[in-house]
Amino acid sequence: MNNLRDIWGNRFVHYITELQKYMKYVFTGHLAIVLVFTIGAGGYAYSEWLKEVPTDFPATLLTALIIAVALAISSPTTLLKPADTVYFLPLEHRLDRYLGRALSWTTFSQLPLPLLLYIVALPLLSATETGSKLLYVWLAIFIIVLKWLFVETEYAVRHATGGAGVWRDRLIRFLLAAFLIFVWLSPYPYLTVAFFVIIGLYGVYWRKKKSEKPFPYDHFIALEQNRMMRFYRFANYFTDVPHLKGSISRRGWLGSLFGTAKFGKTVPQDYLIRRTFLRTDDNFWLWVRLTALSILGAIFIPFPIVVIIFAGALAFATSVQLIYALRASDEFRMDMLFPERMETRPGAIRKNVRLVQWIQAVLVFISALFLYGISSTPLLLGGVILLISEVTIRFTDARNKEH
Repeated sequence: MNNLRDIWGNRFVHYITELQKYMKYVFTGHLAIVLVFTIGAGGYAYSEWLKEVPTDFPATLLTALIIAVALAISSPTTLLKPADTVYFLPLEHRLDRYLGRALSWTTFSQLPLPLLLYIVALPLLSATETGSKLLYVWLAIFIIVLKWLFVETEYAVRHATGGAGVWRDRLIRFLLAAFLIFVWLSPYPYLTVAFFVIIGLYGVYWRKKKSEKPFPYDHFIALEQNRMMRFYRFANYFTDVPHLKGSISRRGWLGSLFGTAKFGKTVPQDYLIRRTFLRTDDNFWLWVRLTALSILGAIFIPFPIVVIIFAGALAFATSVQLIYALRASDEFRMDMLFPERMETRPGAIRKNVRLVQWIQAVLVFISALFLYGISSTPLLLGGVILLISEVTIRFTDARNKEH
């Protein structure tokens, strides 16, 4: 217990094991096929667009803004647990040994995203004749250094404020990083020295403020729990996560679209299923994310057969996961205490899944018009979504009846 470096090492091994346990269900052959189609189609469309991009396109500004976002969001990964508020107190004067390794891992684990965005931006910078190879190499080094500085700074801000000033701090660091990258790729790269000085002084200021405050265990433990819960929710889309805790949001602005319940005129199970879908964060955001992916595919994938397969796969994933998610609470619900026929519930689930899939099909159809115009492709795309959704609903329902 006295060696905090060993404690970090043990927790890190457990953390990696936990990730591997669920990620093997996430990265399966089905997802690999979707990723291959998406990356291939996106890469082809990007390369074709680069052949026609004008030299006056604001590539520098776009690159600076996108990479700055990835740099500014630098939440520390501490692997702290609720019991640490008690057991770590006698060792608080040596807590820096634990947190030093935590911040090193945070920097290492978050570096791939800004570097990947930078690699994707390089062909655009080259096509618009922005910068030189030497500037590109140094910019990659700057990104690594900035990520390390920003992770340290965000940790210091969270320590000093208990998380109260995080988004204001992120906005400041976003602007500093964006200006630094923009100036480095401009005709006056020597001005980046001034921004590095400002970034360094800003970090020193928060480190000084941090030293004046006790360590906010509650904030960092809550941050860590929320981070892991986001991972478990993501993994739950692919496999069952036993210790997942769902969250509920009222979303009254959406509920009003369906009107209010009327005595004797509203089908209770239909009303309950609809409200369950709207207010359960996991179900609602699952549909939103998969629908958004389908819309992006319809807008950016220029090959009809590819976008049809892509949207069809997402329609299947949306339908099957919504059905199982809405059936997951079949063991006990409050409506079981009322004299309502239980056989109406499966029909209500099917009806509401059909409804949201119709909405998905219409949104994808409208989005496809931007790329394909008024043609058979948008109609075929919407029809495939509806067909696959209906087949999935019926097949899943038949399987449930067999069991």
